[in-house]
Order: sequence, then structure tokens, then C-alpha cells
Amino acid sequence: MSNGKILQINNDFLEIQMLGDFSLQYGDKVLSGDKVRGKQVWNLLEYILVNRHKEVSMDRLIQTLWRDDEIEDPGNALKNLAYRLRGALKKSLDIKEGELIVYKHGAYAWNQELTCRVDVDILEDAYKATLQESCDSETLLANYARIVEIYKGNFLPQSSYKDWVVPLTVYYQRIYMESVERFSNLFLDRKDYKTAEEVCRKAIAVDPFVEINHANLIQALLGSNSHGKALEHYNSVCKLFYDELGVKPSDIITKLYQEIADHNTATEKDISLIKNDLKEIADITGAMYCNYEMFKTIYQMEARAALRSGKSIFIALLSVTGKGRKELSTKNIDEIFEKIKNAVILSLRKDDVVTRYGRTQFLLMLSNLTYENSNMVLSRLVKKINDSISDQIEVYGQMQTLDPIELEGIHAGA
Repeated sequence: MSNGKILQINNDFLEIQMLGDFSLQYGDKVLSGDKVRGKQVWNLLEYILVNRHKEVSMDRLIQTLWRDDEIEDPGNALKNLAYRLRGALKKSLDIKEGELIVYKHGAYAWNQELTCRVDVDILEDAYKATLQESCDSETLLANYARIVEIYKGNFLPQSSYKDWVVPLTVYYQRIYMESVERFSNLFLDRKDYKTAEEVCRKAIAVDPFVEINHANLIQALLGSNSHGKALEHYNSVCKLFYDELGVKPSDIITKLYQEIADHNTATEKDISLIKNDLKEIADITGAMYCNYEMFKTIYQMEARAALRSGKSIFIALLSVTGKGRKELSTKNIDEIFEKIKNAVILSLRKDDVVTRYGRTQFLLMLSNLTYENSNMVLSRLVKKINDSISDQIEVYGQMQTLDPIELEGIHAGA
């Protein structure tokens, strides 16, 4: 990837950035939102630049700028805004060649006679070049590098809520994410794992819920023998999806778990070293806490054991709501859930297992208990949490027994 600046400053060009920020630069002169008095003046500049290749009628500008406001003379209000905008552009950028905003045929437009370099135009041109069948591998890499380099963040981020910005935000982010996927795959194929990791991490910072970037990052970490980091990232992705979306990641992520485990096992190791590696910390207290994928594996192992022993497995579900089972407030939610997790772990025995399930629930696996004792354990735990954690939340529990005959049916179908 190039180490150069995204926008090379040249006194003959007006540089316009819309990705990650909105600013105009001419030589060493910069105009940004904090230098413009009046939000509507800046809004007018945004809209005209987004529509820089065409004229925008006064009616359309008035409707866009004052959609929810009643003003007595919108025509004059718009003319006043345009006058103030021209003044701000001249004062901040010191461009001598002419007006940047022109008025003709009852409409305002960006002056097409002035040469500008706009980051979104550069992005689009590079993306279109990657779609050409005649594009060789080195040119392909160069264009993907340009896209990754130019994309500093989402389109007009300070105006992301506006209905005319949203479709363009989605469009440019799609270009970026598609390019990142192909770009990182090329580096994985070339075994350039360090660059693949850098590309994926930057994309994850833009949108952490695009799963292919996490998958490729894990592959890059495995390729560079960073097995511990691969497992750490896998666990963080699972936690992110459970906490924020209430779902587990798709197979594109979860299928990597076994690959991580396989890579994490040395080909030759003395059995005593393996034993030491398997051991937990000696003074550990309370239940075992793990991610949901590991919980499923332990559960299935216990289910198989129950076929022989005839014992039942008790699964408890703790659900967290607002007081009176109202909607849960997001205020301090991470801190509250950490306290609940610690309370659950320390209240259970070492042979019990706990995992976070979705955004507002915990799953518990209680072993070597009768149904009555399991219900008592669950009731005491719920009471302890409700009495001590917060008066703004309420925890309630549910218990489910899986009988050996049901386990056998699951085992037979596996």
C-alpha cells in the first residue's frame, strides 16, 4: 500500500474531501465546518457539492434546506445564504479565478470551469477500473490500494442522518467493503498476511458488523502464526454480535473456531507440557465462563455422557430486563452486565458452565443436581442478583430439563 497522502496538495486544484469529513482545501487554505458561521450555509454547500455535476433549482434547495420550517420569504432567504456562502469560500480559500457557486436559469450550480479533485470521484474511478476485464493483477492491486487509501470514513459523517445522504453513504461504503474483501483476499493468496491484517482492521473500524473482514483478519493472524491473537479476535467478535445484535455470528465466523483450535496445537509436544497447558489456574473459583460456541461443545459432550449415566442436564436461562419487565435502559448496561456475570460465576460451582446469550441473557449449565435442587439454586441466584445489583433492573430465570431419552434422539440424529 502506498504511504503517500490521500490528497496531494497542488495549488492548481481545489481538493474536496467528503469521506470521513467534509472540507475544501486550496493550497494551504482549508475551509471546514467550524470556520463557517451558520449551519444552513454549510448545508447549502454540502448539497450543491453533492449535486456538483448539475444545476439545482431554487425550489429544490428551499425544500431541502427548510423542509420542516416555515419561513416568510424562502427565495430571499436562499439568496442570502448563497451570498454568505460565496463570502465564506472567498475569504477562506482565497481563490481568484471566479465564483465557486454560480447562478443561472433560476438555479444554483457548482462552477464547472474550475478544476477540482473530489475524493469520491477518485474512489469511483478506481473502483470502475477494477471491474475492467483488461485490468492486470498489479493494476488491480494499485486501484484497490487507492480505494482503501482514499476512504477515510463514511460519506459526509456530520450529515449522515439526512435522507439524501443515506443512499450515498451506503453506496460508497459498499464500494469500499467490496474492495477490501477482494484486496485482502489477494494478499492472503500472496501470503502477505501483515498487509491483509492492516486492511481488514481498518475496514472493521469503519463497520464492525461486516463479517468477511473478521474472517479474513482471523485467516491473516493464523497465517502469520499469531494463533493467540486469532482466538482473542474470534472471542471478541462473538461477544460483539451477542452484546450488540443479540445473535451469534454466521457460519463464516463460527466455522473458523475449529481451524483456530487446530492451528493452536503443536505438532510435537511432550505430554507433560500438554497437561500443563490444559490446566486452569489452581485457585480459580466459581463456574466456568466461556463463549457460546464452547458452551455448545461442552453441552453436547455432557449430553453424550448422559446417555450412559442416565443423569439429566439442567439448562437455566437468566433474562435481564428493566424493573417490572419493562424495556432495559442502555445506560451503564456494560457495567451492569459485568456485575451480573461475576455474581453468577461466583455463586455457582466449579463444574457449572456459564455463557452470555444474546444481548440480555445468560445461559447456565448446572450439573450433578436434582431438578428440585437446580430450581433452588436458580431461585437463590435470581434473588441474590435482584437484591444486590441495581434497583433499575430485574432478573428472572427459567429452567429446562433434557431427559436422557431426548438426548438419545439428538445423539442419533447427529
